[in-house]
Amino acid sequence: MKEMLQEYALIAEIVSAIAIIISLVFVGFQIKDNTSATQASMFQEIAALDIQILLTMGNSQETAKIVTSFRENPGALSEDEQNQGFYFFAAEVRHIENLFLQYKNKMLPEEGWQARKALVEGLVQSPGFGVLLKSPNKKYFNGSFIKFGEKLRAENE
Repeated sequence: MKEMLQEYALIAEIVSAIAIIISLVFVGFQIKDNTSATQASMFQEIAALDIQILLTMGNSQETAKIVTSFRENPGALSEDEQNQGFYFFAAEVRHIENLFLQYKNKMLPEEGWQARKALVEGLVQSPGFGVLLKSPNKKYFNGSFIKFGEKLRAENE
């Protein structure tokens, strides 16, 4: 009788081990699906923010002129326009900083980064970003992003 109980106990342990393995595989699939859903949601939020920024900056002829001028030739603006342009530009930089940090932390898929890499690099290499780098306000941006920008600008000079 004792041997029979030991056999049942052994069978129960084997069944338990198999059940644990199956549940771990199932959890792995759930995590993978959840990761994909999270990335899709994040990518949708990025696209919505892209659109919102573009619509805001193109909302008026004056705003579009100031934003474009600050990015390309900040010295051509009056002092008031430079101040206004800086804030619009800082919002745009904050957005590309977010893209950079999400990519760096492997939260933005490679395809998402490649689709926006030219935008990020173009903005970082603009004269307006040079103004930001000389500004005391650069301390409000992530250090690794600022270093990325400085390195990219140095490589292209």
